[in-house]
Amino acid sequence: MAALAHAKNVVRYVWAHPANQGRRTRALLRAAAFQARARVLRRRTLARLGCNSVVWADLHRTGASKVVYANPPDHREMLVWKRVLRSGDLFVDVGANIGSYAIWAGELGAEVIALEPAEDTFALLAENVALNGYAINPIRAAAGATTGMARFTSGRDSVNQLAPEGGVQVQMVTIDSVIQRRTVVGMKVDVEGFELDVLRGCEQALSEHRIRLIQLEWNAASAAAAGTDRQPVADLLVRHGYRLYRPDERGALLPITDVGFGPDVFASPASAE
Repeated sequence: MAALAHAKNVVRYVWAHPANQGRRTRALLRAAAFQARARVLRRRTLARLGCNSVVWADLHRTGASKVVYANPPDHREMLVWKRVLRSGDLFVDVGANIGSYAIWAGELGAEVIALEPAEDTFALLAENVALNGYAINPIRAAAGATTGMARFTSGRDSVNQLAPEGGVQVQMVTIDSVIQRRTVVGMKVDVEGFELDVLRGCEQALSEHRIRLIQLEWNAASAAAAGTDRQPVADLLVRHGYRLYRPDERGALLPITDVGFGPDVFASPASAE
């Protein structure tokens, strides 16, 4: 029953995804082939990302599976970066997972710093970086409010997170320490509810508006991870002169006033308008 429910969810996701408009049947066949190859042959799939890039996709890796099911997987959000990033820009991917955003930005010509603390996931990130040959610097570390060492969970794929009871120790860095005095054109932050800590670790850059555009996960993960909604994140960004947006279906950013849980939010300095 669980397998059937999963299959139905995959079909619904693939059929409804805007990236598959006009080629839904082909996308469903691609998803079915991926499932069969993994379950029957125990083999991985090399999935197309963007126009010229590829990533290895394993069945139980959510970030990689989504690339098989739709290109680009995070349609609205990735279209934003396609509009914004230019050759030579600096993009920082915090919580890079298997590297879909890092590679998307690399294909657009950006220089990328990709942070991923989980050992098994970092190995997949490094593998995908090597596959494509872009200017991506993968760093095995977590980003937070301070530097040092921290406990981290393992074996949870895309939902690994900082936790006092975590089974492994990882290096903790701040974004300010990583970028130093450089200007970041784009930064994506997906750290399972700990986005506020990441922003506290780059308040120098935020105060100087040296991070031009930030994408932040905005779901209810912060309630479980930090016992709070997203209002503290919004308050910190507003304090530094940033405004909040969500993208439309074409990747254009529209201002928002409701900071309740929902799809990813983008932030940029009000002075950039």
